[in-house]
Amino acid sequence: MEPKGKWIWLETGESPDSYAEFYDEFAYGDGKVELFISADSNYAVYLNGVFVNSGQYPDFPYYKVYDCLELTNFCRVGKNRLAVVVWHYGMSNMSYYPGRACLLYDLRVDGQTLIASDSATRSRVSPTYRQGRRHEITSQLGFDFHYDMTAEDSWMIEGDRGFSESCVLSQELALFPRPIPKVMIGEPIESRLVLSESGTRFLYDLGRESVGYLVLSAESDCTQEVLIAYGEHIADGGVRRIIGTRDFSVRMTLRPGENCYFNPFRRLGCRYLELFSSSPVRVDRLTVRPTDYPVAPSGKLPKDSLRRRIYEVCARTLSLCMHDHYEDTPWREQGLYAMDSRNQILCGYYAFGERAFARASLSLMSRDRRPDGLLSICVPSTHKYAIPSFTLHYFTEVYEYLTYTGDLSLGEEVYPKLQSLMEVYLSRVDEEGNIPLWMGDGFWNFYEWSPELDGNMKKRVEGRREAAQSCLLVIALRRMSAISRMLGKKDEYLPYVDRILGAIRRDFYDVESGLYCNTDLERDKSELVNSLAILCGAAEGEQREKIARLLASRENGMTPISLSMLCFKLDALLACDRDGYRAYVLEDLDRRYARMLDQGATSVWETEEGESDFDGAGSLCHGWSTMPIYYYSTLLDASEME
Repeated sequence: MEPKGKWIWLETGESPDSYAEFYDEFAYGDGKVELFISADSNYAVYLNGVFVNSGQYPDFPYYKVYDCLELTNFCRVGKNRLAVVVWHYGMSNMSYYPGRACLLYDLRVDGQTLIASDSATRSRVSPTYRQGRRHEITSQLGFDFHYDMTAEDSWMIEGDRGFSESCVLSQELALFPRPIPKVMIGEPIESRLVLSESGTRFLYDLGRESVGYLVLSAESDCTQEVLIAYGEHIADGGVRRIIGTRDFSVRMTLRPGENCYFNPFRRLGCRYLELFSSSPVRVDRLTVRPTDYPVAPSGKLPKDSLRRRIYEVCARTLSLCMHDHYEDTPWREQGLYAMDSRNQILCGYYAFGERAFARASLSLMSRDRRPDGLLSICVPSTHKYAIPSFTLHYFTEVYEYLTYTGDLSLGEEVYPKLQSLMEVYLSRVDEEGNIPLWMGDGFWNFYEWSPELDGNMKKRVEGRREAAQSCLLVIALRRMSAISRMLGKKDEYLPYVDRILGAIRRDFYDVESGLYCNTDLERDKSELVNSLAILCGAAEGEQREKIARLLASRENGMTPISLSMLCFKLDALLACDRDGYRAYVLEDLDRRYARMLDQGATSVWETEEGESDFDGAGSLCHGWSTMPIYYYSTLLDASEME
């Protein structure tokens, strides 16, 4: 049953990066109390001054999600005061599709509406959050915040303080219940003070990579602004706050005396927190309240101590990248990518026996509406870029979902989207099986972080063709063919395969080396392209066996594959000779990941270079790197697991 309230906002109108406060009252005697709520962009609910919950599901204006929060245990007999703070982003980031600033709620007792949002709901501009800062942490994450403790009053427990009626909005949004459970907001992590200087600089260690909402308890002798930086390492002796245009920090204004603050909106992915002040302060606590999606380990673990450690760190990394949807990294982006999520979803089947979370992520991606017909770089968002190759990975993750879960209903739901995505690609295939490079400002022809495959815009040439794209399209066509047959639908896709394979062999194969080139214009070779040549079926027989032998050789003359795409190299070897390459695959994973653990990793890295990669912006917690979970689970036999 959908919420009955009306969409409301401030009478003063809306603007990006703004905070609004809403107040209502109700009398309670007995019964189950539920609050149905939805907002753009994020909400936090308080009852009688006590925090209840927060976190709007990332959605679209045409697919608006509401939550149902149980408030019974927060109620008291007699008058109860409901307070809602809404943060309106207003500008797109990697997990937000801009909508109109709004709030809707419907509070029910035993199923009957007691109060609901309407013009009588009292509202005001929040005096504590700095309005309209629009200061980005990163372009992917979006805005930071500045909270002013000196502007606090007792509105949550004492009622109307400078509030006025709300404006009822003339909008109707299709409402849907949240498809997965909300994250569990835990008790504050016990952090450890590792550095203190002059009472104006404090560095705290959470003990390991964590994700959560900021908590601060501090005393100040004066009104002053403090800055809190956060990061995954202290390779520079402190948190690396500024990296290019990125600024990993938030701000607060402290009042004289005690200051206690909890931010329920901005999830921080970090291990370290560092506070800077101009005048001395006394910090009692600086930490986060963890935000954990409810999963539990499933299946067996490797008996070997190293492999068990690698598995467990990968599983924890995977869980740190699960909140409202799979996200690439909780520190720098928190975005749902089709390629990254393929690795994460596959590992989730083995680590957690996860199904609902995977389904919700795949369903959310299918709701994307990009004018050129491709999937957006991240969903939901209106970011200008699409990564065309990532659209092709979506076919694989849907196919694997249907195969691993047997839930054909997801296939039926997203099949029209799969058809439209494939049509966009097939419309570009000419009679000879050629696929031109995607040109224009909105396309990033990225495959992985390695030379010639990273989509460098300066190297784009009109008409150039790239082998990775053609190979991935053949794989996607095979997946689409299989999905169609699973669902009992007409298979119209296999006839394209031979045409494209012919072009791959003709335009990218180098007879002299026996390898496939990255493009039709240059003769550079990479492990990724040659792995894909095996997996798509372009390389066959002795040619395939030779490529596999070279892939398993340390000195093969090819651009090495990166962690994000390592699975394609390992899968190519196993496809050629599963028994013959099993030991190589396991030992290769052991070697790569042991190096991270030896350097103290508590989550697995974006690349093997760690924090130093990408000019100091390398992520130390990245979901696409958790693939040892899959390979240990499928390659180790029963005697090697427990």
